[in-house]
Amino acid sequence: MNKSLSNIIRILSIHGVGPRKALDLYNHFGSLENIFSASSAQLRKVKGIHEKIVTAIRAPLDEELLAGQSLLIEKYGVQLLTIWDEDYPELLKQIYDPPIVLFYRGDIELLKTKSIGMVGTRTPTAYGKEVSADFSQELAKRGYTLVSGAAKGVDTHVHRACLQVKGKTIAVLGNGVDRVYPAENRNLYDEIASKGLLISEFLMGSKPDAPNFPRRNRIISGLSAGTVVIEAAERSGSLITAYFALDQNREVFAVPGNIKSRQSRGTHQLIRQGAKLIENVDDILEELGEKYRLGSSGGQQELSIAVDNKEAAILKHISDTETIHIDDLASLTEQTTFAILGILLQLEMKGLVQQLPGKYFKRK
Repeated sequence: MNKSLSNIIRILSIHGVGPRKALDLYNHFGSLENIFSASSAQLRKVKGIHEKIVTAIRAPLDEELLAGQSLLIEKYGVQLLTIWDEDYPELLKQIYDPPIVLFYRGDIELLKTKSIGMVGTRTPTAYGKEVSADFSQELAKRGYTLVSGAAKGVDTHVHRACLQVKGKTIAVLGNGVDRVYPAENRNLYDEIASKGLLISEFLMGSKPDAPNFPRRNRIISGLSAGTVVIEAAERSGSLITAYFALDQNREVFAVPGNIKSRQSRGTHQLIRQGAKLIENVDDILEELGEKYRLGSSGGQQELSIAVDNKEAAILKHISDTETIHIDDLASLTEQTTFAILGILLQLEMKGLVQQLPGKYFKRK
């Protein structure tokens, strides 16, 4: 394994060092190699690098991990794209916490194409399946690359419909690119790898653990000019993707559904909060190019939604007189920044929290 690859694997394996901290460390020391040759005293000077992380960085190389990663990368024909490479997509680089590396199988040139994210429930109705296929195929025919998460339900219908018309699609995974989840999508994975693009920020062999999916969702929206939500329950992961799109100042579109269907509650909530209601592909294409933020215009009134326990636990640490950084909130609540970002965005949508540059927050 070459030195550059070993340093990438090493930084990704350190518990408590996510993409943002990894970039902060890189910017401070100038290279990954310099991070691992830095002294404990030098490491402590970097904001957010506490003693456990210092110890982890200073620990000897895990030769077994490195050898295992190298073996899997070679076995599955996987390649890596880092944020320092010229081909790294500019749209993704603009988000707060871009992945420092993408493991990929397939056509990396798709990251340079105009893309639209499309997500939805894992249990779509017949209507949701039909709309997913229709929108995907029409957008593909118009030259757009469809980005989704290869999950059950809407994601699967999006990828398959796109491929049926020889369109281009990108699957962003919440596990290693060598693993298939769900298992029944093995043939779909293989087809995307040969005709589209599979990408993941997670190490080879990573399981599809629950915390991985919010992280995956920010990449789906981060790669896309806009994100379309097709059927989503009130607490659907698809809404998290929409909130990430909002945070990234990207377009958010929602397909209206049956008012008696629980799969429509999330999309209708987004529409009430300012997402663009769409009935056809032309509604999407007309909106692209016009920058706006959810709920910021159009006379939409914000919903008066009760604060749940998770929101209340975070809200109590946010003052209306002083700002607090997301890393400090994560530390106070003993959660990861990925876990609380979606909650903060929901609080922002409700008008209770204001986000300031640099991921600082205060009460409105």
